[in-house]
Amino acid sequence: MSTTDLTPGRRTRTGHCLCGSIGYRFDAEPEAVVLCHCGHCQRNTGSAFSVNVLVARNALDIQGTPKSYQTIGAENGHLRDRLFCGECGTPIFTVMHERPALVIVKAGTLDDTEGLEPSAEVWLRRAQDWIEPAGHRARFDGDAK
Repeated sequence: MSTTDLTPGRRTRTGHCLCGSIGYRFDAEPEAVVLCHCGHCQRNTGSAFSVNVLVARNALDIQGTPKSYQTIGAENGHLRDRLFCGECGTPIFTVMHERPALVIVKAGTLDDTEGLEPSAEVWLRRAQDWIEPAGHRARFDGDAK
């Protein structure tokens, strides 16, 4: 099993890139799990949306050295550091300059997503036409407020 109980209701989550060169672990409960439909997330993941797990930066332990590049949101102007594996290219983390205490972990890199339920969807106005908002969660046409 990829998670370890630390205290009641708390566990360590682990993950890694496709080739295993970059690994990580965190022992804090995520602040949120957000589906993002913005154009940058679609291009970054090569998919219709990104499943983003927001984690306290000080709870994240990274093994290996990811490469990074910066993007600026076309509509919101927010600066992002996008971290990925330099060997296999897997996108793993995003750092939001306006919220430096948090790191976005790409959910597809987690070893186990049990118990992680999306709480919001953002940038729905950029969602693919065939995507329907799912479940009972907060929905935003742009950034979450």
